[in-house]
Amino acid sequence: MGKLEFEQSEIFELLQNPKTANPLAFENDALVDQQTGEQFMIRNEIPVILSHDDVFGWNKKQQKAYDWGSYLYDLLYTFNLANLDQWLQEIADIMEVRTKEYVLETSVGTGQQIRNLKRHGIDANFFGNDISFGMLRKCKKNMRNWNIDIGLVQANAEALPFKNSLFDVVFHIGGFNFFNDKECAIEEMIRVAKPGAKLYIVDETADIMNELSIFSRFMPDPDTGVFEPPVELIPDDMSHISCRDLFDGKFWMISFQKPCSTC
Repeated sequence: MGKLEFEQSEIFELLQNPKTANPLAFENDALVDQQTGEQFMIRNEIPVILSHDDVFGWNKKQQKAYDWGSYLYDLLYTFNLANLDQWLQEIADIMEVRTKEYVLETSVGTGQQIRNLKRHGIDANFFGNDISFGMLRKCKKNMRNWNIDIGLVQANAEALPFKNSLFDVVFHIGGFNFFNDKECAIEEMIRVAKPGAKLYIVDETADIMNELSIFSRFMPDPDTGVFEPPVELIPDDMSHISCRDLFDGKFWMISFQKPCSTC
């Protein structure tokens, strides 16, 4: 496999088998659950903690769509279609992220928001997971071009392969509307967050379909309510829970904080 990049070597120490919660060890160019013997491949220096059977329903549809779309996805930002760059800037202005913190973006895509945080002068320890290997491959290329260190892993946001209480900030932008199990995805974000960590979930409202109608065939029927912010799924013991509209109501953001006895 060749010499591993520093950030990918570091991510190995943070990973666990999402099915058993056992730590993973790097052996013979793979990650191994030493208690069960289950092995996870490393593809293009990116750990793949995901099996074919783990992806189904809307997750499967979106994985296929983003694998194909990864080749052209960044054109949305290059040509600033639907003013997406301004939207990410608005989110970056709201997020509270400090230099040197450990930051995880679930469904990292091609890394555009990590780039925005870096533009805001935030030199954090960035990590990202995505269900689409095509998006991760493009993200890795982007990060090299942008000179940003990041640890990447292919995994399901509903079964994150990270150990408990690792990250100071956990956030998700786009894709949440399509998750099979939104409540489980929220629980996983909370599990991997440190006590006192800040969490952010952002996705589009049904209005954005008018802006990006070319992708409507990949989206659920808005009449099902799937585009509504799932505030009711945030556990009651979380603090500072808020929900706001972004970008003239085209997107929503839920933010909250994991409780901390000393915060």
